[in-house]
Amino acid sequence: MIMQKKNFYSKLLLAAIILTAGSTSQLSAQDTTKYPAGNDPRIKALLEKVQRAYHGISYLSFRVKYLYANEGQTARSMDSLAGEVEMDRDRSRFVIDGMETVVTDKYAIQVMNEDKAIYLSAARHAGTPNPVSMLDSVFAHIAGIRADVSRQDQSEILTLKFPPGGTYSLVRVQIDALTGYFQKISYSLYTAGLVGQELIESPGHPGPYQSKGQVDIVFSHYERGRFDDALFKEENFFNKTAGRFEPAGRYKDFHIFLASPNL
Repeated sequence: MIMQKKNFYSKLLLAAIILTAGSTSQLSAQDTTKYPAGNDPRIKALLEKVQRAYHGISYLSFRVKYLYANEGQTARSMDSLAGEVEMDRDRSRFVIDGMETVVTDKYAIQVMNEDKAIYLSAARHAGTPNPVSMLDSVFAHIAGIRADVSRQDQSEILTLKFPPGGTYSLVRVQIDALTGYFQKISYSLYTAGLVGQELIESPGHPGPYQSKGQVDIVFSHYERGRFDDALFKEENFFNKTAGRFEPAGRYKDFHIFLASPNL
């Protein structure tokens, strides 16, 4: 169950960075306009700002914290996980509670400490996705989405409200208006995608989780230059000799599994 949550939270973070990698022009403090479609120039400008903030960035690190609470009870978190991210152009490292994913120039390396396993696949550098096109695609394929852009103090906020029947009912992205960096992303969602059905409260079946909940991802401690290229050295994890991959360093007792051919 814990691993299911880790993977779920990891996917939320990845989806946020891909979908919402963009930025915005300055909005007045009172300017809050609701948009029925994804083609408003201010929404596009906001996404493009975030994209500029993260695309091609050198030696950027930050922390993330995941908090889960039942709907209407956000002051009482039921679950929390902490992680950290390091990014250098196409290379990255993401660590969350014992699970580490490192993308180098050649490989995607996932280390599962609890299982003493390393999964190797080919790195995919397909270029930075266009978040504006991706958002347009969301609007084109899911009827009834409403978008809202607002300004709150030194933050710009993009809110997406989804029609009934999907995994999410609302996604709220808070962005630093000056830097374009994420500050907080909140997902209102149906809990069935996060935990097993036996843990969800229903008529005649008590459970710790309600059918709807909220996941908050809080971003903090942005720094530049806190790490160097040594972080992404493949020999930290394995050595390749005569076509064979062998675990290295502190991973010598781990097993390596190849997830891509012709590595």
